[in-house]
Amino acid sequence: MLTMIVEIVVAVLLVVTLSISLVLNRRLGNLRANQEEMRRLIGEFDKALARARQGMTELKTTSAATDAAHEERMKEARTLRDELGFMIETADRLADRLAGEAAGNRGSRSDSRAAAPRPEAPRPAAPAAAMRRPAPEAGSRDFRIEPRSDAERELLMALRQAR
Repeated sequence: MLTMIVEIVVAVLLVVTLSISLVLNRRLGNLRANQEEMRRLIGEFDKALARARQGMTELKTTSAATDAAHEERMKEARTLRDELGFMIETADRLADRLAGEAAGNRGSRSDSRAAAPRPEAPRPAAPAAAMRRPAPEAGSRDFRIEPRSDAERELLMALRQAR
């Protein structure tokens, strides 16, 4: 009887071991199936990462080219700003000179009519040598100075309107 009990216990243990091994076999099968899916997902992730790296490289290249173009435009803008500042200063000096000459001529005309002489209006400093023009002859009423370009002509018209 003792052998029979031992055999029954061994049989029950074998059935339990068999059922546990079946459960483990199913789980290992699921793990293997998921392992293939994980390999596929890792491969797709690697491809996406390579595309992202290529995109970043292209973005850096484009950014560097755009930055260089922007810097070149900024240099041109600074140059134009400086030139425009010089033109404005020159136009201001020229307008002040013309206003001083016009005031001086008005004063000299009134001097010839009136008995008491008036003091001459102060003259502003002469413009740069590059912008000097011959002074009008005495008694001449033509104070127009021909501008060299359309931009200068427009600038002088704007200065006249501002006064």
